[in-house]
Amino acid sequence: MKKSWLISIVLWSMLGIFAQLTLADSRLESKIVDDASGELLAARVAVTSPDGKFLEIEEKHEHVKYLEKRWCYVDGSFAVTIPDSGARIEIRRGFETRPLIETIKGNRTAKTIRKTFRLRRWIDMKKKGYVNGDIHAHLPVPKEAHAQMRAEDLNAQVLYHMVDSQSSIATNNCFTGRLDASSTPGCEIYVGQEVREFQMGHLGLLNIKSLVPGYPDMGGSLEYGRSEPHFDLVRAMRATREQNGMIVWCHISSLPGAEFPVGIALGLVDAVELITWSDPTQLPNHWNPWLNSGMSMAEFPIMRSLDLYYQFLNAGFRLPIAAGTDKFGEEIPLGSNRVYARVEGPANYASWLEAVKAGRTFVTNGPILEFDAAGQQPGDVVEFSGTKHIKARVTARSILPFTTLEIVANGETVGHKTVAVWNNPPKDGLYSMEVEATVDLSRSMWLAARVVEHPDLRDRILPRGLSVFAHTGPVYFLKDGGKVREEASIMYLRKYVEGTLHWLGTDPPFVKEEELRSARSAAEEALRFYKNL
Repeated sequence: MKKSWLISIVLWSMLGIFAQLTLADSRLESKIVDDASGELLAARVAVTSPDGKFLEIEEKHEHVKYLEKRWCYVDGSFAVTIPDSGARIEIRRGFETRPLIETIKGNRTAKTIRKTFRLRRWIDMKKKGYVNGDIHAHLPVPKEAHAQMRAEDLNAQVLYHMVDSQSSIATNNCFTGRLDASSTPGCEIYVGQEVREFQMGHLGLLNIKSLVPGYPDMGGSLEYGRSEPHFDLVRAMRATREQNGMIVWCHISSLPGAEFPVGIALGLVDAVELITWSDPTQLPNHWNPWLNSGMSMAEFPIMRSLDLYYQFLNAGFRLPIAAGTDKFGEEIPLGSNRVYARVEGPANYASWLEAVKAGRTFVTNGPILEFDAAGQQPGDVVEFSGTKHIKARVTARSILPFTTLEIVANGETVGHKTVAVWNNPPKDGLYSMEVEATVDLSRSMWLAARVVEHPDLRDRILPRGLSVFAHTGPVYFLKDGGKVREEASIMYLRKYVEGTLHWLGTDPPFVKEEELRSARSAAEEALRFYKNL
């Protein structure tokens, strides 16, 4: 009895050892190449076990969160240990390359599995004359940003320094007044300056040779439970103009700011970030311009940032749009919000910014838009007389699912299609939709196209609760050369400035008394402008 018991123990031990041997993990050694050229490609890789557990890739690399996964950045090759039960490999590289998803089975007879993953580009926007970039981020530092840009197929990146920042953001030590030394052709980085005022708004100052002094880390109140003295943004904009720099009004999707219509009326804003931190189809996070206006919500209602942008277009401004991520860490990839700009001349950072200023853009967090109105593209200006009947057409293709594609004229929908995702499955990895519209032009108008989320079909998959979104810059049709003029929009912007003046009249604390006086003077000048439209 004792002998048979010992034999059983030995047999069970041998079976356990055999099971461990047969269920041993395998090492996957992989390359990532371009399917057409065979060139090694940097990319973003997520490896998960069948039970959904994240598997870490070997050696040092940066990480990021996206689409509810943890990703590793790799440069052409990677190795990872996968269990005998196998692993799911997902590889992504920007918006123009089809995502690759494969299941790798464990191999009980081989310790090492070798595999080449071939990525297929579905469109090449650079060949169509476009440069794409992220116009707003704070991290990572340029050298690390360059590696991530290559993996995200991102051509241009603006990182922001914050003067006198009380935070230990590494990019605060990276300003040089020129392209960063980490830049390479097709992958260029510039460190600019962000001025942050939580009542007045945030500014991005680009192409400056020296930082604009005199602004603390933050101005304003209600942010992070702090209350700081205010300061005037107009001085920073004028100082940037003196350096022939570019001024971008930051993230109107979350914080338009009290001086937003002031800066635009004074001709000091070159572009606005339509999508950055928050969803432009929702109300912004910061309501201070409305709450402190002295008017009721019925008299001066809060607007979605998308609709607020339209008020400026309807008042006759030709206001370009841009996009960025406002990245502070691993919570979002560089370039997951980006602006494509149709360039003239060499495809580089400088031509990209010039194209942004000219309005030859579309912004996106996934869909690629191709839009024309009577043969014209975003940024084009057409003069006409009498009445015109034109055709407008937009095609949207995307590696991310979307539901609604529209053409808008002076903010009103003139072409529309909504298809539930389950009724519009991807074909060869792409979701696509097309809309056409006939528009009667009897007055000056602007036309643009957009991808938005249908309110009844919400399935948000992007960071920060963003919906899948894209928007083209407008094409402008000007009757007899006159500007677009919608009286209701002009009246709304007047109220906006009147609200700013009301708040300034309450003598809020400013860093200097002269800053309060200069802010009042600028707002009064802006109000005269809107009254004379």
